Amino acid sequence: MASEKFETLVDIYKHASASFGPRDFLGEKVDGTWRWISYARFSQMVDDLRAGLAQQGVTRGDRVAVISDNRPEWAVAAYAVYTLGAVYVPMYEAQQPKDWKYIISDSGAKVAFVANDAIGTKLEGIRDELPKLEKIVRFKGGSTPDTSYEALMKVGADTPTPLVEMQRSDLAALIYTSGTTGQPKGVMLSHFNIASNVSAVHQIFDGFTPDDRSLAFLPWAHVFGQTVELHLFYSVGASIAINDSVEKLMENLGVVRPT
Repeated sequence: MASEKFETLVDIYKHASASFGPRDFLGEKVDGTWRWISYARFSQMVDDLRAGLAQQGVTRGDRVAVISDNRPEWAVAAYAVYTLGAVYVPMYEAQQPKDWKYIISDSGAKVAFVANDAIGTKLEGIRDELPKLEKIVRFKGGSTPDTSYEALMKVGADTPTPLVEMQRSDLAALIYTSGTTGQPKGVMLSHFNIASNVSAVHQIFDGFTPDDRSLAFLPWAHVFGQTVELHLFYSVGASIAINDSVEKLMENLGVVRPT
């Protein structure tokens, strides 16, 4: 396919949404069966969640944290945040609550997405120490738009919100270092920092096509896994199966047959 040049992650979103509608994008194993979300469905989910976040008061420049391993909801939330003009702050499920507390506090996150009720409960336990954190939204669990991803999506579906056009220098993400030399440092990544890497791959490797398939096991909370396994494949119309555990990696390779 022709080389693409992107200035922002919003550019990538608009390109993928317009170009690859019916194709499979994200796959996850549900009760032992792989289920796929199309590009069109992903775009609708991003639009609904963006509107839901806007209804909860998230605006351009706000920080939105996430504590979760790779899953479709992680990607939906990322692009909802980018297209709202806010800043995504990813963390790992395996980190300690003290690490979450430091990163949420340092970044000034207004909303935190969490994988499930277990992580939500841990975060609620330190919420008094996080005065800027207004909402803890569970990908699985919760019951209201303040606490539930599904409920927030439903609110958004009823109140559409247009995407925000971003400039290449606008901040897209804060990705924190491991903290092995003291407290973690938040690396400030602009839209162009990430989008230009995707464009560079297009220019150097012209072989990626919509027929490619990945088995994603590198964490999207780290910039390499996120750029290569999420943004690059999204920009070419390829599909991504999300590995559910390291122990199942070999089994999943045989089923998914990534290119």
